[in-house]
Amino acid sequence: MALDDVLAHLTFRERFTRRRVRFERGSGALVIQVEGGPDPVRQWLDALVKSYRGIVPVNNPSDVRAGAVEEPGEPGGAGVPEGERGDRGEGDQEDLVVEQLQAMTEGCGYGGRVAHGLPMVFPRFAAARTALYEWQPVPTQSRPRQIGDLKRQIREAITEERRQTLPELRPRIDPLLEDPYVSEGMGGLVGLLLKTVNAFRFPHHRTVRWYGTERFPRQRTFEAVCEQLERLREEPAEAKQLLLVEALLADIDAHYGIVRRLNRARRPVLLLPDVDTVPARRIIRDRLIAAYDGESRGLRVYPVVVTTSEPGGATPEEGAGPPVPPDGLAGALRERFAERVRVGEMRSLGDHTPLPSRLVQVTLEENPEPLPTGRPGRRILGPVTAVVTSLALVASGLGVYYGFFREPESCGRGLQVHDAECLGVSDGSGVFMPGVKGMPEVFAHIAEQNRAVAGKKHATVALLIPMESGDPAVRRQILSEVQGAYLAQAGANGADAAKPPIRLVLANPGRAYGQWRTTVDQLVRQEPDLRAVVGFNLSLTKTKEALTYVTNTLKLPAVASVVTADDFSNPEGRQKVPFPGLARVVSTTKDQARALLAFDPGLAGTETALVTDDRPGDDYNRSLRDAFTEARAAKGRGGVQDMRFESPGVEEAGVTPNEFEDFAGNICRSNAHVVYFAGRALHLKLFVNKLATTYCREKKSYTVITGSDATTLDQRLDDGHRALLQGDPGSGKPSVTIRYAAPAHPDAWSIELARWQKDPRRRTQRPPLYLREAQDAMAALRRDITAQGGAIGDVYLDDGRTIVTYDVVLTASRALARAVHTSGQEVPTADRIRKDLGKLNADLRVRGAGGWICLTNAGNPYNKALSVVHLEPGSKKLTFEGVAWPTGRAPAQEDDCVIPAHP
Repeated sequence: MALDDVLAHLTFRERFTRRRVRFERGSGALVIQVEGGPDPVRQWLDALVKSYRGIVPVNNPSDVRAGAVEEPGEPGGAGVPEGERGDRGEGDQEDLVVEQLQAMTEGCGYGGRVAHGLPMVFPRFAAARTALYEWQPVPTQSRPRQIGDLKRQIREAITEERRQTLPELRPRIDPLLEDPYVSEGMGGLVGLLLKTVNAFRFPHHRTVRWYGTERFPRQRTFEAVCEQLERLREEPAEAKQLLLVEALLADIDAHYGIVRRLNRARRPVLLLPDVDTVPARRIIRDRLIAAYDGESRGLRVYPVVVTTSEPGGATPEEGAGPPVPPDGLAGALRERFAERVRVGEMRSLGDHTPLPSRLVQVTLEENPEPLPTGRPGRRILGPVTAVVTSLALVASGLGVYYGFFREPESCGRGLQVHDAECLGVSDGSGVFMPGVKGMPEVFAHIAEQNRAVAGKKHATVALLIPMESGDPAVRRQILSEVQGAYLAQAGANGADAAKPPIRLVLANPGRAYGQWRTTVDQLVRQEPDLRAVVGFNLSLTKTKEALTYVTNTLKLPAVASVVTADDFSNPEGRQKVPFPGLARVVSTTKDQARALLAFDPGLAGTETALVTDDRPGDDYNRSLRDAFTEARAAKGRGGVQDMRFESPGVEEAGVTPNEFEDFAGNICRSNAHVVYFAGRALHLKLFVNKLATTYCREKKSYTVITGSDATTLDQRLDDGHRALLQGDPGSGKPSVTIRYAAPAHPDAWSIELARWQKDPRRRTQRPPLYLREAQDAMAALRRDITAQGGAIGDVYLDDGRTIVTYDVVLTASRALARAVHTSGQEVPTADRIRKDLGKLNADLRVRGAGGWICLTNAGNPYNKALSVVHLEPGSKKLTFEGVAWPTGRAPAQEDDCVIPAHP
């Protein structure tokens, strides 16, 4: 075998070739020293680097200065004048050794990484280099403080060294941690396990453990290891250099774990040219040989060390053998290690014959043949990778079978179980939550409406909202929304209604919209006449993803209900918007806060507190927090500092009750009587309970201001909770009133109209159109509910969800009718509907039960009415206070829903 073939075998360059040259744990490490004239050796070395670069980890010695003995322009130090060799001081020479070793780690690490592989890191070497050469103790510090400082610097050096792998690992690990199919596996156990493992990863732990068990036995603590390293600073240079080399070899061994070894991963090559003329490199070579015979003899994986010199220029002091020709290297290696075994046995019997050296000298030919660079350049899969890839293909095939050919478990007609959730698209024949009273009834009526329009040209409207929950209050909310959608469908399909009739389907995207893509894909496949997607009732990141997909990818019009976060709306006056074809029927959180402050200017003059949920991914919480923060800043009297918590989920309490107990105590000791709460309804309930039950003799009462998610609060409170909110001022427990701007209230327009008519200044005037039309719409909705006679279950209007969803589907129906007029088609295209949505204002306004819906060009409701309501302590019913307006005023008598130039 030629020299280059031997190197290819030793490095596993050809991974599936049976090796005829072996060395590792069973045979021991070696150093190959190539000897020849300066020019042939340099040419061979350059070809070796070029051939191996990117295939195996290899350092490039031409990138490193050799020291003062190196002749400029002569990589490797060949041709050094005799008088300049070895003229450096001992300290300078020691620094050069460290510099050369550092260059080798960088070359074999990130600089010499293989294609598509993670770079090798050298944290043990970094720790030794830092402790022995870079750290400088402060003389004025005590010894414990010095050790502490050393410990900190070592930890920083290890972290910095390992940081090189993070840009490579993050793109691979982050998708695994964030993938819902992985993180939610086994009820979330897989995700919890992955995140726990990630949280308890300490970059320095393995390095310190190696020092405490292998290099300094029985030194189990980080501090003890630092003390040993600190003592080693006083040892001769040879001992420190030996530790650096041992640490470097241990890092290489650690990189090649069991998977890489089974996968026959290619071994690194350490190049040390011109060891006869560069003393630092010769020192490193000798330290490597000493380490192989000492502390590093038990490693599993060794690098292939290749040195060069002129013939006879750097012969080892002990155990040297005669140089061999390149084609005799393979046999010489076997003979050398066989001889070492034989001599070792003799020495164990008392013989003093020196062991044959691990260094094998090879005489290079004057004109060596060039390395075959093309042969091993391909990246061939290792055995383990090949097996894992095969298994992955088999698993993918099984996944395709189970995913496409095997029907998943059914939970109703057209509905299927996915990850313990009932998902899918129902035309009313399949029922979500059939155990909830009223759900089977309203679904049956939707199915009846759909059968009635089946033989006609119709447009399909999909209600996309989470259709399941374990919380009774959320179940009631879902029922209300489905009832509102049905009532609007029934009105749109009436005998005198405008065309086209509506086929209503109910699509469940999963809890918190977590499975929206599965459901939307089914919706598109199942409903060829789909013309609008409505709903979108949670301001979450997943909801935004679904809305973006519907409006941008599918290019379908969308009508959103109570997604009130500001970033769920299109900015005005822009040609390109994030959600083209989106219409909203409820004001944003910012507009709600503005309307509430305009309704009650007295709030701006009070001391306040802000309690906010910082949970990532919840745009409702964030938007409400921003609106309240802006409102507090405008007062000029900031109140107490913000009180922040992070809930585990929309319907998960976690440890929030414990935090709320602390917040209640802090608020009691402040001057605040008004508390802004930026959070979900579940956490609002927990917070007001803590606020009411926390002893506070200084306060008689609190008012909590919050957002529209509180519409489900009165359904969440039982009689016991309501009694708590009454407080007991005599015993030091304040009462709590919850106040917010709801998107709608069933009594809003009748009360407002009665107030207007009772105003003596207006007795001779006709009530404004916005009052009369809204009252008529609300009265019509009540008549429709009464006409049902309880056939769709009890309809609960106070939370506003039925009203809002009724208006959402009504808006979609009005857009369809307008598009029929402008296109001349019985069923207009989705693109035509998108273009007509922004025209629903002025005479084309939507006369909703929740008030006028005057859509801007961006699809936002201009000056949408909001109902200010409060839940009084102990009350079982929301109290309507009045209608609030985002612009600060109600539409004037002459206003007809006309949008100003700059809404």
